[in-house]
Amino acid sequence: MKGQRSAHLLLLSCMALTAAAHAGDHGEGPVVHTTAGCVRGFRQQLNGKVVNSFTGIRYGKAPVGALRFREPHPAEPWTDVADATRPAPVCIQVNIQQSGLSREQDSRAQTEDCLFLNVWSPARNNTASDLAVMVWIHGGALHSGSSSSSIYDGAFLAAYGDVVVVSMNYRLGSLGFLYQDSLFAPGNQGHLDQSLALHWVRNNIGAFGGDRESVTLFGESAGSMSVEFHLLSPVSRALFKRAIMQSGALCSHAWRASDPRLRMKVHRMAMYLNCTHLSAPHFGLQENVIECLRQADPVHIRVAEGLVCPGKFCFRTVSGVPSLQHEPCSTEYQGNKDILIGHVINEGAMFATNSFPAVFQSGWPKNLTKIETLLLLAPLLSPSSPELLNELHNLYTHGLEDTDYEKLRRAVQDAWGDKVITCPSKETSARLASNTDYSIFYYILNHTSSSSPQRPWYGMTHVDDVLYVFGRPVVEKASSEDQTYSKKLMGLWTSFAKHGKTHLVESYQWPQLVPGNLAAVKITNRPPEQTVLNLGERCRFWSRLFLHYNQSALS
Repeated sequence: MKGQRSAHLLLLSCMALTAAAHAGDHGEGPVVHTTAGCVRGFRQQLNGKVVNSFTGIRYGKAPVGALRFREPHPAEPWTDVADATRPAPVCIQVNIQQSGLSREQDSRAQTEDCLFLNVWSPARNNTASDLAVMVWIHGGALHSGSSSSSIYDGAFLAAYGDVVVVSMNYRLGSLGFLYQDSLFAPGNQGHLDQSLALHWVRNNIGAFGGDRESVTLFGESAGSMSVEFHLLSPVSRALFKRAIMQSGALCSHAWRASDPRLRMKVHRMAMYLNCTHLSAPHFGLQENVIECLRQADPVHIRVAEGLVCPGKFCFRTVSGVPSLQHEPCSTEYQGNKDILIGHVINEGAMFATNSFPAVFQSGWPKNLTKIETLLLLAPLLSPSSPELLNELHNLYTHGLEDTDYEKLRRAVQDAWGDKVITCPSKETSARLASNTDYSIFYYILNHTSSSSPQRPWYGMTHVDDVLYVFGRPVVEKASSEDQTYSKKLMGLWTSFAKHGKTHLVESYQWPQLVPGNLAAVKITNRPPEQTVLNLGERCRFWSRLFLHYNQSALS
């Protein structure tokens, strides 16, 4: 009875604060009542509109101690008005230098207690809850990144598109994706964090003016793979209506729970953390080993993880577990969703540059001979063989001469982009199109910024689209061409979130993907150009290779 009275008093107090905020108490900032307690945000003036911003709202209990490696728990209620005016802390992570995005995380404090989210909502004179909601999942190979990065600031997108924007932190690396078994470490903990955030959105977004029945999930790279996880997972797929998948598909990046490589990684981490004396022979890790890992210092876990798999996509999404029961490559999509999926024109440029910085310099790349490209393609095959490497080399360099420097460089970039992003995205779209309950639209983005530090050979590459989707060129007053392209993408993304349709120009009808007609649209600053997705010999090679590696690991 006493608890009910306290909750009632809290609600009345929060309602009074909210009313005061609506009455014009701009000095204190907007106050909103959530199911766990009141939160106070701040106001921003953007694009001629006022946006109520709330950063660092707790949605989950600290996943520490006994909760490490386990499914997340909802945040416990609080009594005071929580401060939602500061960036959320960054989740513990191994800093993999994939792009300029990750450098921003290096200077910020990291902690396991990081299950926070952000909300940006256009200020309104009424209390209606009818705005479309866009929930962002950041990328970073499931190992790095944070919703607090300035590039993911959703305030301008909310103002420009008149939508509510949400983003969340989720556990990364081994803390978020270590798998032992469904009891001790169920796997996909980071995805389950995302799912818990989606539940929070469903229960609370109405208080921020959002429509809980009009939620679009969108993400880039590993964030896009996460979106596909939720399309497939029984724990999440009922929590949103639409999805936007930017440069990433889950199919070739998920591992089976029975894959011995997963157990081997845990064993190696346990070895570095002095927990292996507790394990049975042949990597037979049991509860006592996981308990030892739960007691380890999180900083030591981060160091051990970096030693186990330096710079690699190491701890991944796991299939064959309750949260993802079947392999993504063979799972049928259920439900009725609208999906926008695609990639940028030169995905591989970033991956090739990060892998071979001495070759693909930011100024101008070195010239490569045909034989030298073998060395740059070899890391894509693990394990490799002379036969496979020769087949790969012929696929991408057939007909080229040693003096075709530009084409040889592009061949290397294409190979990296095809394996990691382009082919998985095309194959996923083909499988999506086979479900007639889905409305699928495919895009290819192509716009090179005039202010890019890279030369024209680099083109639009992985992650570049994020800048335009969140309106950074407009906020930072970049060139008119960049601002125009940013407004075009923001308009497309928010229009899709509201209506499930895309409008490039008044008279253009964007074709849907259907079996037998995998049409795509190239988006530039010029009129739209329709093309056809060609899975082709290259994508068949990568698909066959992924299947071969999985079968070899299980045999």
